[in-house]
Amino acid sequence: MIGVVVWSSGSREKAIIWCEDQATLAYLQGHANFAGPVWPQPGDLVELETRTVGNLRHALQVTMLSEQGCPDLPRLLADTPPAPRPALRVVAQQDRPQADAPAVPPRPATLSPVLARLGAAR
Repeated sequence: MIGVVVWSSGSREKAIIWCEDQATLAYLQGHANFAGPVWPQPGDLVELETRTVGNLRHALQVTMLSEQGCPDLPRLLADTPPAPRPALRVVAQQDRPQADAPAVPPRPATLSPVLARLGAAR
């Protein structure tokens, strides 16, 4: 899978990676899971495998594809305003059926005489 490093700390050997499957962010910890001489930095494009343990998605077998593909990524993410809330409004409302209301509505009164005549014609 391909991913982009969105946060990194070389001194702590930790990084957070956004993955192309757009699922949960992947957490990289330690050189044992990274094959490269220089610790990845924000904006680097990487290839990785993932494994989820509990509620944490771990990045494994991380290799560098392209260094500094987008070095301004952390600033761009921080500066991006939140998406505007959609301006939705209720245009119609249906009454909810009562809990004790029958599941099938009763037949209209005009239908009963027709059914009665059909039954009498047999």
